[in-house]
Amino acid sequence: MHMIEILINEGLISYGLTSYINWLPHKSPHIIVIGSTGSGKTYFTKLLLGKIALKIEDSQIYICDFKGDDDFDFLSGCERFYKFADCQNGLQMFYERFKMRQSGEDKTRNMIVLFFDEWASYCNFLDKKVIEEEKKKLSNLLMLGRSFNVNVIVSQQRADAQYFSTARDNFNVVIGLGNLSDESKGMFFSEYKKLMLPNRTQGTGYMLNNGTDFTPVKVPTISDFDKLHYYIKEGATR
Repeated sequence: MHMIEILINEGLISYGLTSYINWLPHKSPHIIVIGSTGSGKTYFTKLLLGKIALKIEDSQIYICDFKGDDDFDFLSGCERFYKFADCQNGLQMFYERFKMRQSGEDKTRNMIVLFFDEWASYCNFLDKKVIEEEKKKLSNLLMLGRSFNVNVIVSQQRADAQYFSTARDNFNVVIGLGNLSDESKGMFFSEYKKLMLPNRTQGTGYMLNNGTDFTPVKVPTISDFDKLHYYIKEGATR
């Protein structure tokens, strides 16, 4: 069983302790990262993807970058990298892989990961009828993926319920970076809203694991972006 260090427990830093929070994909397969522009979402998700590729050597990552800026340009030409409008094809390719495992046609069980950047913006871009079909795909992945070592990571600015329906409850790990909107707090952190201080700076926030373990967190520092990009590219091509 794999264990990946993803964040630092900010509550222990004042005691002079650097304690990392571990992610156990087999127990908590799906992650959502929420935060406004400048909160550190992209910085963290790139770190997360790099650690997955490094620590789990047979993992395969599908990256849907709907935002489409230059943050993931180093992946241009990679087989499993999809940008802007092509994200619809990326989701379909990943979903077909999931269905093949579900039907028994694909017997492999290596870790496969769908990373979708700006899911809400993607839904707003599509025709209303198409949106519903895409939401169904995401819902099935979230509800059934664990049994087939299928993982979903979504990153977006706001946690709007309309883009997830009831499937949002299947995000096992919730990470809110920066100072969240009241709607985002209410959607994922409703029981802990009073504990969420309005002093969150870039790269700090709060985390929930399976609805509990409310923890103030800090994103670790990336020391070598070239190395990080190398590992992400490995995960998107092997």
